[in-house]
Amino acid sequence: MILPQQSEKRNGLFGLSLAGGGLKSFSQIAVLQDLEKHQVKIDAVAGTSMGAVIAALVACGMTASEIEATLLDEEKEFADRGVFSRPAYLLLQHVRDHNNGFVELQSLQQMACQLFEKIGCRMLSDCRLPVAITTVDIRTSELIVFTNRPEFFTSTTGDWLIYPHDIELGRAVAASCAFPMIFSTASIDGRQLVDGGVMMNLPIPLFDRSRFSTLLSVSMIYDAVDRQLESPFNVAIQSLDILIRQMDRQLTKQADIQVNFPLEPQLVFKVGAGQEVIVTAKEMLRNHPIDYNLLEKHRQQV
Repeated sequence: MILPQQSEKRNGLFGLSLAGGGLKSFSQIAVLQDLEKHQVKIDAVAGTSMGAVIAALVACGMTASEIEATLLDEEKEFADRGVFSRPAYLLLQHVRDHNNGFVELQSLQQMACQLFEKIGCRMLSDCRLPVAITTVDIRTSELIVFTNRPEFFTSTTGDWLIYPHDIELGRAVAASCAFPMIFSTASIDGRQLVDGGVMMNLPIPLFDRSRFSTLLSVSMIYDAVDRQLESPFNVAIQSLDILIRQMDRQLTKQADIQVNFPLEPQLVFKVGAGQEVIVTAKEMLRNHPIDYNLLEKHRQQV
């Protein structure tokens, strides 16, 4: 956890940035519950991939307990559909003949759209809090940001593009979750979109720092250990995790308060491990609690 250099007038807002990480992102629920316990009001939230799912649920006004129950229910539905249970040779044949990913993103998008419609947030504009969701145009290498309040996430350096229209929240979230090779790409307004983690897995830079006195980041950076990886899939996940965690290490430096859960990369696509991840994260947070004194110091400096 670090204290920033204060060089500009800020409006005292508190922003929360949630990293992508598949099932590992379920750990972020522990932070949401801790923030509620300490009566910390979230003024804006940004997320990538599974972090975007959680960010969207926060922006819709759900409590941490409601988000936990929702995610576990959605995980069970995903498991019941058996998306990842097909034999590898069938998946490869499917990709070669029909798709640009092992799994059609359409099924994930349908689940997401149904979920957000059920909780009364069908459109991005329905969100109660300012929210930003990242995705990447694979053709142009541009970071595309879906947001209901662009004034909170405007880039002064042109590092990303704000999507200019309202959109179904489920479509935006699904595009952010389109992990290369695993899910097929999302097609929106002629753009071919993939997981926002390709360029910004931890979306701390999205926040306009002239508005926020405190930014809290939640990441799942894991330091690899020497061991024999047992499958090509795990080798691929481990390799991607190395790339992503190097980016995340740099991005966390922009946060005022940093929370990291060092969870193994093999948990990313381990459907059914959600409850285990949440319990582990709660224990980690008990052992390494958030220093809320930093939050008070930041507010006093405004």
